Amino acid sequence: MVLRFRFSNFRSFRGEQDISLIASSLSDAPEATIEVPGSKERALRVCAIYGANASGKTTVLRALAFMYAAVRHSHRAWEPDGGVPLECFKDSESAGRPSDFVLDFELAGVRYQYGFRADRSRIVEEWLFTYPSGRKQVWFHRKPTGGIMFGRSLPGDNQTIASLMRPNSLFLSVAAQNNHEHLKPIYSWFNYSLASVFGSGRRITRTAHMCANDEDRRAVLKLLSVADLGIIDVRYELQQLDPAMQDKTKNIMEAMWKILDLNPAGVPGSAAPKASIKLLHQIGAEIVPFDLDEESDGTLAYVGLLGPIVSALKMGSMLLVDELDASLHPLLAMHVIKIFNDAATNPKSAQLIFNTHDTNLLSHGLLRRDQIWFTEKDGTGASHVYPLTDFKPRRDENLQGGYLQGRYGAIPFMNWEQSVPLEPNAQT
Repeated sequence: MVLRFRFSNFRSFRGEQDISLIASSLSDAPEATIEVPGSKERALRVCAIYGANASGKTTVLRALAFMYAAVRHSHRAWEPDGGVPLECFKDSESAGRPSDFVLDFELAGVRYQYGFRADRSRIVEEWLFTYPSGRKQVWFHRKPTGGIMFGRSLPGDNQTIASLMRPNSLFLSVAAQNNHEHLKPIYSWFNYSLASVFGSGRRITRTAHMCANDEDRRAVLKLLSVADLGIIDVRYELQQLDPAMQDKTKNIMEAMWKILDLNPAGVPGSAAPKASIKLLHQIGAEIVPFDLDEESDGTLAYVGLLGPIVSALKMGSMLLVDELDASLHPLLAMHVIKIFNDAATNPKSAQLIFNTHDTNLLSHGLLRRDQIWFTEKDGTGASHVYPLTDFKPRRDENLQGGYLQGRYGAIPFMNWEQSVPLEPNAQT
């Protein structure tokens, strides 16, 4: 489980930001917290981020997603001479400074801290600390001055693997690709413990793949039944590409392979079938399958979320959702939060971090006060993220009203007096 995330100099954020998923001492909804093994602390199941448009809400999620992607892909997929695909804060000073990404997490009852510092050309620093029985052990520390130091508690052929490390690849990624016995579980955790849904990333395909498994399909159907969309079943299909389109695709690929001086005989003869689903509706006495282009945007948004939700609940992993309320009825968004916040429906302690503009979610005691965060830009255009608990709200405080009144910041400043007047309708 994720306990804490820190980052700096990433997109709209210049300075260091610190997001804690450690529950405070508040007595609100104790069922919305998770026991942290070997610690008196408890972690939060859900974190909600509010803020004005362009204030950095999505960037917080993207910073965490970037860190996971760097671990997964830096050695295998990043170009050897391509540097680090960083998006730094857009001013001349920040462009030359490194960015930091640090994650505290728990795995198999042990607490870890993994982090790295990078600029656009190389990994400047990287480290992995572990805390068995609460005592710090250094597994490795890649120094800014060059070289990497290994602790005595990390066995393995570390120096040989370090010799394979490129300036723009993480040692953790290199170690996993070379089957390092002790580091591979850490890499696997990064590889499988996070899923994200950003805007157009809400692909029905992800839910379709889940429906290929009967158990997962039943879980999807259960969530569909709650939504009262009139959908009573899901039909999983594998669609072959049209033969004429397959031939055209094959010809294009052969031409590209020739340009790249590759043997065109290696081009696959046919494209892999595409996973898809049809939603079955009860209409009178009939059961009628609907194509996806016949469904509403709200239905597609909800169905697109179900695959990632079912997967996170099944794996006990983290799910990032950009704009949870997009095209969703407020009651559906509330239901998603309730699923993650309740140990009965989330027994493997999956975590959900989302951003939203839906202030209804601040009412009804749905979220603990320490589960609510805000993003806001300062006068220099730099974003900041901060918790509601900084304002010490009372348990019975009207959070929705307080937020809309600007009591916690993170709302757009509407200066109507300086707004451009609308052109009056032309007289005819």
